[in-house]
Amino acid sequence: MSIALDFPEFPFEEPPGSINYLQKPGTGVLTRVDHVAFTTGDKVTFDVTVYSDTAAQIVAAKTQGVVRVTADTTSVSYTIPWEGVLDAVTEGSITVFYTLTPADGSTPSTSQEAMVQYSRQQPGGTVCGPDS
Repeated sequence: MSIALDFPEFPFEEPPGSINYLQKPGTGVLTRVDHVAFTTGDKVTFDVTVYSDTAAQIVAAKTQGVVRVTADTTSVSYTIPWEGVLDAVTEGSITVFYTLTPADGSTPSTSQEAMVQYSRQQPGGTVCGPDS
């Protein structure tokens, strides 16, 4: 039996709905799922798409991250990588959804998608990266 899943979150978005140079995306962008009863052995697959526009129409990069749950918990996190993903655009948007594959072999469930605006543009025109 599939279960209803909570949306993934971007815990460091500031202002709400935005990831920008203040969150230092050059070190990756954290996405997290809370309030779900994960059990040891579950697999959580995060599907991430970075777009070069704020309307999430023009795909610039995609990645998938798999997290294996090693102990019963209600929170699982994944850091979206910089290289080849977040470095693909200066301004745009990021969408994330995840699929929970239960350890007990029951039917996987997929969350709805969360979206956040993304900008590496700093005041004065400088673009941030891993060193700034």
